[in-house]
Amino acid sequence: MIRALLLVLILTMPVEAQTARVLSGEHTDFTRLVVELPGAAGWTLGRTGTGYSFAFSTQGPTTYDLSGVWQRIPRTRLAAVTADKETGVLGLQLGCDCHIFPFEYGAGIIVLDIKPGPAPAGSAFEAPFHLPGFESPTVETGAGPGYDWLADQRSGSDGRASAPPSLPLPLETGAISLEPLRDELLEQIARGGAEGIVDMELPGKPQKVSEIDRGSLPWSNIRIGEEAGINVNGPGAFAEGQRPQSACADPSLLNLPDWSGGLSPMDLLAEGRSGLYGEFDAPEPAEIRHAVQGLLYLGFGAEALQTADLLAKEAPGEDMAMLRSIALLIDGESDPQTPFAEMLGCAGPAALWAALAHDRLPVGRGLNRDAILQAFAALPAHLRQHLGPGLADRFLALDDADAARMIRDSLERTPDSDKAAVALLDAKSEMQKGDPETAQSHAETAVALDGDQADNLVALVETHLRTLDPLSPDIAEALQALRGEVEGTEQAPVVDRAIVLALALSGQTGAAFQATSARDEAAADLWRVTTDRAEDDAFLLHAVLPPDETVPDIVPEVRLMIAERLLALGFPDSAMVWIGPVLPGDPPHLRYMAAQAAYGQGDAHGAIALTEGLESREALALRAKALVQLDDLAGAEAALAAAGEAEDSVRLGPWKGDWGGLDPALPAPWLQAASLVTAPPPAVSNGLLGRGDQAIDASVAARVSIETLLSSIPGPTQD
Repeated sequence: MIRALLLVLILTMPVEAQTARVLSGEHTDFTRLVVELPGAAGWTLGRTGTGYSFAFSTQGPTTYDLSGVWQRIPRTRLAAVTADKETGVLGLQLGCDCHIFPFEYGAGIIVLDIKPGPAPAGSAFEAPFHLPGFESPTVETGAGPGYDWLADQRSGSDGRASAPPSLPLPLETGAISLEPLRDELLEQIARGGAEGIVDMELPGKPQKVSEIDRGSLPWSNIRIGEEAGINVNGPGAFAEGQRPQSACADPSLLNLPDWSGGLSPMDLLAEGRSGLYGEFDAPEPAEIRHAVQGLLYLGFGAEALQTADLLAKEAPGEDMAMLRSIALLIDGESDPQTPFAEMLGCAGPAALWAALAHDRLPVGRGLNRDAILQAFAALPAHLRQHLGPGLADRFLALDDADAARMIRDSLERTPDSDKAAVALLDAKSEMQKGDPETAQSHAETAVALDGDQADNLVALVETHLRTLDPLSPDIAEALQALRGEVEGTEQAPVVDRAIVLALALSGQTGAAFQATSARDEAAADLWRVTTDRAEDDAFLLHAVLPPDETVPDIVPEVRLMIAERLLALGFPDSAMVWIGPVLPGDPPHLRYMAAQAAYGQGDAHGAIALTEGLESREALALRAKALVQLDDLAGAEAALAAAGEAEDSVRLGPWKGDWGGLDPALPAPWLQAASLVTAPPPAVSNGLLGRGDQAIDASVAARVSIETLLSSIPGPTQD
């Protein structure tokens, strides 16, 4: 009840929109969405007609950054994502017979796993979606003393909470006013928060309840904890498992460098296979843990998991869940139930495994950077080589180039260091610094050292994309050869994008367009490469759209680049298709480009309207040309003068019959032709024959001048 009332009160306060980032990842048996809104207090998820809806409990409407949703996943399990700006509801339309399993990966970081098949029986998230605060039931209240729910903590003589008072059931429902409760409720909330015994979250998650029938309290979502007071912490019990505790792990349980016991790898393997079973073939927990630790030291994650499975997953020992999670992380697998989820701020090795458990380190959340780096430096050399690149990538994503550099230096100092991996990190670091040329050199080194690694080839393509330098066709061939190896992995979309761009950068424009579509994430970059580098015929083949084809949905910047090249090639009609409708109030650069297209189409009036109020030299000169086309010579002259084009302004003189302002430095044929107009008329001869001779001489002179002028102008060339 407290949380429902709180939500109603919160919804009545002035609010400010907050932006949640939505990321994605594709796995073999599930599709993952990660919704990040640091500081969010709670969330809810429920069924709709086409899938599910999701919402945060925030003080204000939530907007969603969906730009990264389709970068890594296809539209198979998840068909569409929508966001309601008014309610802050995220709509998830499914494309398969699937269910969504959610869990909290940290405060304000919610993971939504879309898995095939029906949801587990009793899943609370299969209930119809309801956004709390919009249709809250109410109860008529009368005057009387308020209920002090902190008294439970203070009432017991032995210091423990007494049982809550019994309530008459069912409670009467109807219309109420919350105003009589506001002052007391806020006071109780403040006191409870100060004493650390109460927290709030959205309704909709399964809770442990008291003997009171929660169905009779439709607005209630209170859980009576085992300890004194009211406990509403955590997401509750899920159908697929309870979220692990978030307390920091004992560093002594994670001292991986000591797990070898000073033994060689062969001796460590041999020791790990002995003593696993005791009397009556019963598993020996201590020996199994020791064997798992040895396998993890060697970097054998799958083998460590198999060994750990000799014990029941619920076997006693707080370290077994952590050992299982480490095994998954060493093998590059995700672990939705990792106990390290909220240990980023811990001291000791737990912080390192927490960092590796996150696909991306959360923005805006505290993490123990020093502990992560120290734990990494303490790892055996082979594990540093194995885990270092991924960890450095996570820090680079946080713009922490110093941490990434320290990891890189640690890799370089290890015996038999992987020089290709070091070069790849150097390339990524330089890319982040905004130096694509240097990054390109490092990426070329990585490919030269190990061209069979997709990461190296992808990095090389990305550096060439930044510089728009040509790329060897061998790179596209190498990526296509690796495509089958990454099928069904998170790396597949990244390789697909690199193949498209490598084809375009190597001059294979047609093949690049066959390998992608207008909806693909690589489409905008493909068009950018095509516009900058493709031959005219290849560019026009794709840029001149058929009448029944819609313009690809790419960023406006690239669309204008395409339109600009079409204008330069003399295709104003096609350029206008890419530009789209333009109004007088649109940005100046867009209006100018549209005016160019209109002028090229012969629409002088449209060009003049679009350049109204523009003061750039280019816009004024274009406006003058349109005015000349409409025979408004005075207006054209004024526009050219405003543009500072004095010479062009003078050249309008002949259009007005004024030949006296011609530049004396013009070539002689032009001046001679102009003299035919500007020369004073000769004295009129007496007699008919004299006047005839004068006319013939003037005609001959004019003909000679015109022929001389025409001969001085080069004619059109034929290719």
